[in-house]
Amino acid sequence: MSGSQGFKQLHVAVVGGGIGGLAAALSMRRAGHRVDIFERRGFDVEVGASISCAANGSAHLEDWGIDVKSMAPVALMKLTMRDWETGQIQGVYDLSDYEKEWGRVYWMLHRQDMHKVLLQAATSAEGPGIPCQVHNNSVCDTVDLETNTVRFLNGTSMTADLIVGADGIRSVVREQIGVKPDIKSSPQTCYRCNVLTEDIKRLGLVKHSYEPAIQFWGGSEGKNGRSKYYKIVMAPCSNGEVVSFYCFMPTELTNHREEGFTFQEAPVSDILQGRYSDLDPECVALLKNSKERMPWRLYVHQPYTHWVNKKVCLLGDAAHPMMPHQSQGAVQAIEDAGALGIIFSTKYPEFTRDVEAGLRLYQAIRKPRATRVQEASAKATENVGERIGFTSIKVEEETLRAKDGALTVAEMNEYNMHNHVAAEVAKIRNARNAPQEMAHL
Repeated sequence: MSGSQGFKQLHVAVVGGGIGGLAAALSMRRAGHRVDIFERRGFDVEVGASISCAANGSAHLEDWGIDVKSMAPVALMKLTMRDWETGQIQGVYDLSDYEKEWGRVYWMLHRQDMHKVLLQAATSAEGPGIPCQVHNNSVCDTVDLETNTVRFLNGTSMTADLIVGADGIRSVVREQIGVKPDIKSSPQTCYRCNVLTEDIKRLGLVKHSYEPAIQFWGGSEGKNGRSKYYKIVMAPCSNGEVVSFYCFMPTELTNHREEGFTFQEAPVSDILQGRYSDLDPECVALLKNSKERMPWRLYVHQPYTHWVNKKVCLLGDAAHPMMPHQSQGAVQAIEDAGALGIIFSTKYPEFTRDVEAGLRLYQAIRKPRATRVQEASAKATENVGERIGFTSIKVEEETLRAKDGALTVAEMNEYNMHNHVAAEVAKIRNARNAPQEMAHL
């Protein structure tokens, strides 16, 4: 069977309208399917800080016809490792040849900018495919695996050919397909905040803060017993107009332990706790002029036993929640979405008529790779030197050196999902045809 012969347009229900959910919806729209997106809130409360999009993510955005430049990105030129106390540079991973080597730029984006463009692309009348329909204020209640019906707390329901659970770290869909997560509170917590570049310039603060780089302070055992869980990650986004910060610290220091999606802005004093008193003064000056300071609780999830059950699958944080220290969380959700669009395309029409088989292939394609990144993210929690990029450079300080088998830029970017899916489908088709061939002998 080849071409579009036997292709069946599917009705897809995507539960969750974050980055992963919108990517899945857009991918399936481009593959020729009809998609409904169900989001628990309105999109007016979208928050967040910077998101990096490496070549393995932008490859799929290009497949879907997305112009990444419309997301107000910054093209990253280096990763810089700095001493916690002095700000002295301890290591640099040069990205100036990244586009030449990998064919795409390493982008830094603001979450809101990325979300806005994905939402527009998924729902616009322009572009290939049927525009996706959005249903806000739709909190998932149950999923019936026998009828493939998803029900919501507002009393509505929908029966679909395929249900995608992209409902995040607290996924209801995950529970409904029988996953029993092993979750522990992380020993590290985080505050996210932003500083406007115009304020940095007006106040005469350090110019290197808005250069096109991701910069790191701390992230390893420090002087005088400083915990490895103290860490700063700083990067510009929104066309360089915003400098985004992730401020990590030992969990016991946080004043925020509640759950939820919206919080009151935290005071600067909540960030400048404990050994932040020792932090590079130039970095402290930036934080004191920050805005949109919000807490972010972190959890460690062990890899799940499965991502699919019948005609329901998980995607993104619902499938493989990970610590943020490889800057791959959003990109791995985009890879999930890309896999769904490839598997359920006209190139492989048999899966549009056997959704369960297609989802088994989806799990086989995505779970090992996402789990590898998930585990590498946990390792980078303990040592910033395990971060992609730093694993490929020589670092003078022995405690910052990555161990053998660390995740690398090459491992992430040499991967070609189209080729991977094609190879696995060839095995499936060969296995299916083998009995027929034997019967003719």
